[in-house]
Amino acid sequence: MIYRDALIKAIDYWNSDPIEDEWFFESFRDDFIGKMSPSEAFSAINETIGFLLKEEDESTACEILQTIINLAEKSQTTEVPSALIENKNLIKSQFDARGDYSKSKLGELFRYYRFF
Repeated sequence: MIYRDALIKAIDYWNSDPIEDEWFFESFRDDFIGKMSPSEAFSAINETIGFLLKEEDESTACEILQTIINLAEKSQTTEVPSALIENKNLIKSQFDARGDYSKSKLGELFRYYRFF
């Protein structure tokens, strides 16, 4: 299964009720990101940001954001992906309306890229 399809499946599962496997997203990240090269991880960030922008559920958005953080770390570069540059303010406003944990996760991503 390709990353995009697996991400869609993970998001759909996470948005189901009830969630039977609380470690599902963690397993997804281990399975897919763990096998990526740094360049594949960097490329996947732009695509994943598109899913983040569409997500309305805070819990799911946090899991997608954690996925982006893991991709950033795997990419082994602090070069800021174009989708993050283009959508920084939109993502920030999306997370401004969310809880402290969500905001701290976004801050973690921005600190990784030294991007304030």
